[in-house]
Amino acid sequence: MLAPTPTRSQERSASEDTVKARTGISIKSNLLWSAAAEPNLAVEIPVGEHVTVGVAAGIKTWPRWLFWDNDTADNDVHWRNFAVVPQMRYYFSKIYDGWFAGVDFVYTHFNVGNVSFPFGMYPDAKDYRLQGAFWGAGITAGHTWWLGEHWRIEAEAGVAGGLAAYDRYDCAHCGSKLADERKAVAVPKVGISIAYNPVARSQRRSRSTTVYLSGETSPLTLMSPPVAFVVHLAEVASAPTVGDNLATKSPWVLPVGNYRPLDYLTRPGRDSILYVQYPVDSYALDPSFGENGKTLEALTAALKEIGADARTNELMVSVVGLASIEGPKVRNDSLAVRRARAVADYLAEQTGLPRRNFEVIGKGEAWDWFSDQLAAGGDGMDSQDVTRLQEILASTSDSDERERKIRSDARLYRQVVDNLLSDQRNAGYIRVYYGTAPDPVAGKMNGEVASLLKAKRYREAVRVLQADPALLERVKTDAEAMNAYGVALYFTALDNHDAAAEAEAIALLKKAAEKGSTCAATNLKGIDTYGPARKEYEAWQQALKEE
Repeated sequence: MLAPTPTRSQERSASEDTVKARTGISIKSNLLWSAAAEPNLAVEIPVGEHVTVGVAAGIKTWPRWLFWDNDTADNDVHWRNFAVVPQMRYYFSKIYDGWFAGVDFVYTHFNVGNVSFPFGMYPDAKDYRLQGAFWGAGITAGHTWWLGEHWRIEAEAGVAGGLAAYDRYDCAHCGSKLADERKAVAVPKVGISIAYNPVARSQRRSRSTTVYLSGETSPLTLMSPPVAFVVHLAEVASAPTVGDNLATKSPWVLPVGNYRPLDYLTRPGRDSILYVQYPVDSYALDPSFGENGKTLEALTAALKEIGADARTNELMVSVVGLASIEGPKVRNDSLAVRRARAVADYLAEQTGLPRRNFEVIGKGEAWDWFSDQLAAGGDGMDSQDVTRLQEILASTSDSDERERKIRSDARLYRQVVDNLLSDQRNAGYIRVYYGTAPDPVAGKMNGEVASLLKAKRYREAVRVLQADPALLERVKTDAEAMNAYGVALYFTALDNHDAAAEAEAIALLKKAAEKGSTCAATNLKGIDTYGPARKEYEAWQQALKEE
């Protein structure tokens, strides 16, 4: 077969099909800046899909309007200037095309006198000579139009604000220094620039061009291969541990990062902590006393479940013992510690946890709790009795003296015993804290599998996923894992020309999108465009072989 020889119609067709999506460096000059007799040049470079950075600079070293102007009485303008303007732009459609917005930073050194600026701006520059510098930052917006393969024109406008620091002299060319001045000023920006892109790269897309083989009169259609869509991936979240699941149902189960030492014991709510109760003046833990059996059963079950989880790397039980305000303080302090230790001993025996996993704290008499009970209304006590008790607490700091004053009023003491003290005889504030090791499945999905997909090594990604049952199990439940597997399957199926596997991959991506994966939804849109274009290209290749 002879080599294809392009005709003029082919060349013309290819030129017309060029897409205005240039990339690479752009060199430009602001025509309005140049019209002000200041040569300037700017460079702009893409750094993202819609973002560019660049810098513009201009310099005017001669004092008159133009460097060949004569220094005459009628031409006493004095204007020297140097400016540097770094800039960042965001193009709303695509880089170097259409509307854009940007931010810029400005530095300029100036020496101006007898210069009239438009709209009466900077009047001192007309009457005096100003020499100094300006630092500022601003915003711009504009539009760019392509004129051809490499050339484009752009228009922009904006404003910058900043600090001008300069010396003021009394005439344009001479005179003594009058003042050092610093001012906050606003500087408008208007520009019409001509730009040149040395490299104009058209977007590659499946397209056809008509050419003729040498010596043949029938046309042959050439096609370029379509470019695959950009694969979108999101991190696979760590699976919740046993501790995480229990924490959602049991507020007394907490991540170890939530641990805080207890310095003030308020009255515990039954929904936020666990506690067991004791008879008067006792530290013997009786599972049949009150609701102790139910509480101890829940604690034992939770500790066993959390401890059996392979991802649990830390487990601590904090037990705080209390005694009621009755009796000598020294005895109650000892009683509180023994009550907390009794709970720790029981749980260690039931679960097999080492004693080092238990934090045993004795907080002595429950005066903090008692104060909160009074603040809450005294649990049915007469309001005058509540007020009397609060006065005793406020006026007396010694606990034994507080108790003596309360006991001195037999009726008041009986009200306290009947309404407030029964719940204080406990080992309260029992909480379980757990630590969690990283999720190895999520780590492998976000590490090895994601790296293979980003490198377009789809076949290897499929092998890694299918060789690990834990990864496939996560794919069944996690939308982002499902998306990653679906992408790997899709491109592998295309390479294998396996229509059934391709359909399976698309179905998996649809399921991931239904489960909330926006990445899967975006990948499906890419498949809608890329899939038909690839099939068209492969059909053309096959037809070419047959010819």
